[in-house]
This record gives sequence, C-alpha cells and structure tokens, in this order.
Amino acid sequence: MQPEDKLNTALAPLVMTWGGLVLLSLLSVGLGEWVGNAPWLPAMVGAIIWLKGWLVARYFLEARLCRTLIRRMIWTFVAFAPIALVITDMFGARLARVLQV
Repeated sequence: MQPEDKLNTALAPLVMTWGGLVLLSLLSVGLGEWVGNAPWLPAMVGAIIWLKGWLVARYFLEARLCRTLIRRMIWTFVAFAPIALVITDMFGARLARVLQV
C-alpha cells in the first residue's frame, strides 16, 4: 500500500476541497450570468461538474481506497454524468421528441 493510499483523517484537505467546490459552484453560476447563451457554456459547465465530481470522489468518498468494482463505478459516473448533461442541454428538445411515447 502506498502512503497516499491510506485513509486520511486530516481536516485541512477536506476544508480546502469544500472551499474549492464552493468556488467552482459560484464560477458556474457566474458564467451563466455573464455570458448568457454562449455556445461554449454547456461544455464549460460540464467540465466544472466533472472537476467537482472528481474532487468529491477523491477527497470525500476516497474512491482510490474502494474495491475495484466500486472504484470503477464511481469514476464511470464522474466521467459520464457531465457528458450526459451536456448532451441533454445541446440536444434536449430533439431527444424529448425521439423518446416521447
């Protein structure tokens, strides 16, 4: 086991991560207010969501310490949730028409 693979009980990294999550949330809201409907905004917000998911998985869930299956499920969710949000934003109306029963 590597030294960085041990359970971390220090509070400082969690407080710093929490502050980073708050700043990223404010950044995404600020981008929406400042640029309005820019074509690159969904991709930028998706990247911010990915970074927030990565921070939560790394520091709060400590995914690197989980069993392989659980770790892969966490990283898959972190990777694909922002992609799904961007696709839904870009093609939401079309997807709704196609998937309508």
